Amino acid sequence: IQVTQNKGNVGKVTADRMEYVLQTASRLVPGQIVSRVLVAAVATWLSWYALVLKPASRQTRAWGPRWLAVSSSAVLHNFGKAWLRFTDDSNDAVQRGILDYDKQYLMVWHPHGAFTVAALYFMSYFWARDYPRFRRGKAYVAVAPLLLRVPLLSEFLLLCHARSQDSKTFNALLAEGATVAVQPGGIHEQVCTDGNKEQVFIPPRLGFIRMAIKHGVPLLPVYAFGENQLYRTSSWIRRLNMWFYHKFGTGNLIVLGMFGIPNSPVFPNPLMLPIFGSGMHVRRGEPVEVGTPEENPSEERVQEVLRRYEAALKKLFDTHKDACLPKAVADKGLLVMHRGPKGPALTKEQAPVEQANSSKL
Repeated sequence: IQVTQNKGNVGKVTADRMEYVLQTASRLVPGQIVSRVLVAAVATWLSWYALVLKPASRQTRAWGPRWLAVSSSAVLHNFGKAWLRFTDDSNDAVQRGILDYDKQYLMVWHPHGAFTVAALYFMSYFWARDYPRFRRGKAYVAVAPLLLRVPLLSEFLLLCHARSQDSKTFNALLAEGATVAVQPGGIHEQVCTDGNKEQVFIPPRLGFIRMAIKHGVPLLPVYAFGENQLYRTSSWIRRLNMWFYHKFGTGNLIVLGMFGIPNSPVFPNPLMLPIFGSGMHVRRGEPVEVGTPEENPSEERVQEVLRRYEAALKKLFDTHKDACLPKAVADKGLLVMHRGPKGPALTKEQAPVEQANSSKL
């Protein structure tokens, strides 16, 4: 609309310009309007991601206002407490002297489960509040870069101190003296989730062990008891998700949602909620000291730290399994799988080798 000034008549709309605008609008069908709006929205978000979110995913300081992080994460936290039977030993860890303002750890949490509900519903709120004893900007969680490219989810995670798990960012956070949490099992552990047993997967390169040694930061095992039982599982679901994982590198695309109905996170809906009333119990073990920092530790030192970490994980699991897991699951113990160097695929031919490299804790 062109506003002209003609003989003091301010605000007169040029008739031919208005006619042009009306004719153009009349030629646009609803589908064209929607498509143009969608294209504009996508272009806007991509610019937002490139200019704001991507740099934020690699920075070593808090991002966004604290009040927004706390209020947004409180919604999921309060819902999770109402929907699930949640307990946490943060206060006990403070009393034991494990969690404190001047402590730095590389927190290693297990298991991944179908969707890391413990981290999304509960830990995000704790970290947004710097609870129980963290300094703002000194506690982060390393997540897969893909999660930081999903609209709305990426903003939420960044507000709650999530950062990209690439080695450069990981190193920078630890070098700044921050505590960093990581889930080493990754997507492979996710697609192998089985509600009838507890198993964790150790990556072949042992990056989390090497990173802890490099910075001289103790390893703190954390176990989310009940994570594997939040969704019904079946062998055909695992086979299907494993096929997608092998072909496309994706996580769980199909799960048995509410009432056992097959569902997908690609289309979020209420049927994707965890089983109502399920137990979720987060427990922390004893820190594992790694000794003096070393840039390039020997393989012998890496394996020695790994053995001590697995012993601490065993102690943590055995201490709480009977109170926090179904008896049939607890009695089977914890299976730690050491993935081989041949890649993520677990074929029938590789299965005996994989089993030989595993240990029941």
